[in-house]
Amino acid sequence: MSIGIRLKIALGFTLLTIVVVSAVSFWAAQSLGVSIDSSDYDKLESLKNSVISQLTQAQQDLDRVGEDTASALIDMEFFGHDADQQQRLAEKIKTSLNIDWLEIFQQGKPVLQPYSSFVQPGLSRSRLLRLTGSGPFSYRGYLVTASPIGGNSNATLFLARQPEFKSIPLLCIFDETGILYTDRYLPEADFLKKLTMENVTDQIIIDNEVFRIRAFKEQAGAYWLLVGYAAQRATISRADIDQLMLRLAILEVVGLLILGYFIGQRMFSPLNALRHGIEQVAAGHWKEIPLNEAPMKNSGDEIENVAHSFNHMVRELSLAQNRLIEVQKELATKEKMAALGRFSAGIAHEINNPLGTILVTAGMLKEAAASNGNIAPEEFDEIIEEVKRCRDIIATLRTYTGRMQPGLARMNFAAFFGQIRSQMAAVAEFNELELAFSSTVSEGDLLVDGKAMHQVFYNLIRNAGEAMSDQQTRCVNIAAALESDHFTIRVQDTGPGFQCLPEHIFEPLFTTKAQGTGLGLVICQAIIDGHHGTIEARRIDNRITEFCISLPIAQPEDDKTGEDRR
Repeated sequence: MSIGIRLKIALGFTLLTIVVVSAVSFWAAQSLGVSIDSSDYDKLESLKNSVISQLTQAQQDLDRVGEDTASALIDMEFFGHDADQQQRLAEKIKTSLNIDWLEIFQQGKPVLQPYSSFVQPGLSRSRLLRLTGSGPFSYRGYLVTASPIGGNSNATLFLARQPEFKSIPLLCIFDETGILYTDRYLPEADFLKKLTMENVTDQIIIDNEVFRIRAFKEQAGAYWLLVGYAAQRATISRADIDQLMLRLAILEVVGLLILGYFIGQRMFSPLNALRHGIEQVAAGHWKEIPLNEAPMKNSGDEIENVAHSFNHMVRELSLAQNRLIEVQKELATKEKMAALGRFSAGIAHEINNPLGTILVTAGMLKEAAASNGNIAPEEFDEIIEEVKRCRDIIATLRTYTGRMQPGLARMNFAAFFGQIRSQMAAVAEFNELELAFSSTVSEGDLLVDGKAMHQVFYNLIRNAGEAMSDQQTRCVNIAAALESDHFTIRVQDTGPGFQCLPEHIFEPLFTTKAQGTGLGLVICQAIIDGHHGTIEARRIDNRITEFCISLPIAQPEDDKTGEDRR
């Protein structure tokens, strides 16, 4: 599948997800968005009015206290005392009247606290004021009253008191600078700013108790009144609904996109594996798609069925290719053998007759030399031996080119292996070799030509002995075993091994020995092929040379002509 199709599917899924989630979220917000502000507003408005009423009443009470105190100061001749006495009188008045702050301004200057920097309190306003720009009086708001002191003092009495509120579950008065009054701990800054900007009913949890709250702006705009009441359970507002729906929409979009990603991976990963498998086959690598591994494992869909069919096709194509290669090799071998046969037949015919004449003549000369004593008979031995060697080569060529089918007979494998062991032990030229025969086969028959197989093992063991001619200990291991549906016989030696690729040693006339004909292993292969078996050569750890012969197990339906000869 191309990248373009994958991208189109991903974009389409994403757009569809966003549209569906947005529509559902909008509908849900509209359905759930019946605000409870109207029901809460009456309660909170009533609390606000109560706060304003209590502020007004507290202001009026403070005004009366100021007027009475100003009259008392005249009666006490307050300005006739020194500064210390004035300070003590002021403290007594504050304590007796429950006043938080008392100051007398005379000609615009404070009399009692001359070193404090006061913000001009102004006149009575029924609202809270900050007395100073810094210090302890800057953190809270106070009700302030101003009362002129009669007589010739030209002074004004200022009193300040923090109001007390009754029947208000939650109250906070604040301005842009901060909190002026609160009866509970409240978060400042962003929380209060949010309330003033949204102008909606909200809720807050204080001391594990839920409060419905709202901030009202004071008529003059100097500060805000935040009032609240304890709700039995939390209630969601319209703003909260909108926020909740937005968050849910984002969460749903992200969740669906993640789900879509994994679904896409689930769908596209098997397709990628299938595409990779097709590319491998196109490149000539006959590899099946692993169905027991990710991403094909337990997919259980049509793609897995396609993968099964693809693997079946790969197996069939691989088998067909292997059969084709085997047929090509067999045809090539037959062509070589046919050409060699024609060549050998001509050579054998042309050479055999002169060699026979030479051999007879050499024998007659040897007898004549022996009778007259002038020529030593041993001088003719080399001629005779070399002529015999040429005759053996021709005989070997005839054996190879004749390619007679072996006379196969049913034989118990243990008996056959024991026969080979006895025959090889009886060969005189093997007396200097240590032959180690071993077998794990206890039962089973095979179709075999004993005489032909004798020649095979004779050639292999002789080659092994010649390869180890420079070693003090020359050991040849011959081990037999039963594997699946065939017998295996391994012939191993510790010689230097063949100095060529293993597949070349079975080519006709190919030899690495000075006196070799290059036909011994070729004849071995021809005999094994006649038994429907195989012979392979290899080096193990660059120390051991091994020839592995594989012969099929005889089946009940095979030729039974050898039953009586077992």
